[in-house]
Amino acid sequence: MTAQTEDWTEYYQKTSDLELAWPSETMVRVFKGNYVPDLDHDYAGKSVLDVGFGIANNLLFLATLGLELSGTELSDEICQIAATKLAKRGFKAQLKVGANRQLPFEDNSFDFLTSWNVLHYEDNEADICLAIAEYRRVLKPGGRFFISTTGPDHKILTNHQALGHHRYQIGLDGDFRKGQIFYYFDSEENIQKLFGVQFKKVIVGRTHDHLFTSTLDWFIISGVKP
Repeated sequence: MTAQTEDWTEYYQKTSDLELAWPSETMVRVFKGNYVPDLDHDYAGKSVLDVGFGIANNLLFLATLGLELSGTELSDEICQIAATKLAKRGFKAQLKVGANRQLPFEDNSFDFLTSWNVLHYEDNEADICLAIAEYRRVLKPGGRFFISTTGPDHKILTNHQALGHHRYQIGLDGDFRKGQIFYYFDSEENIQKLFGVQFKKVIVGRTHDHLFTSTLDWFIISGVKP
């Protein structure tokens, strides 16, 4: 187990009973609203893979849509925490140890893929591209992804060190990720350049909230496997 995996496992073990059970509001909007062109809202019986599901908050929402659930996380311990939470609410999922560039599922397996604030943990463009290709691999032809990834105004970049080529070393005091190197998209053009190689109909949105003392900034990306 790597140091990063140990950090995340410890974090979810400590917060599993404290974290609120509701999902990302933005995820709810993109799945249930009319923001995405040509999105079929009949989800019953279709499949979804949630990459980096954490403590299953978004999986719980996806289950209410009638989707068949699968997911990946960095350790067996995190998978068990999530499985227990889902089971308490009458849901089950196929949860496996995996990561952006190593998804333990067959080609052409899923109708949807979600990756919520996970992709930027790849720390260079080459690995970002490998992760995007891996997302494409496990989607069915015509399958759609939804991704949230941190934007350049997010508070996590407080006291960062810019390393060039979209790479930033985290310097936020009090955050266990301090010292890690993340890859952040800084423009829609950058996103289109990398995702357009693997997907069609790539669209980019953004949420940007200033909550009194902190700014939260995310790009929201979707596209379809040819």
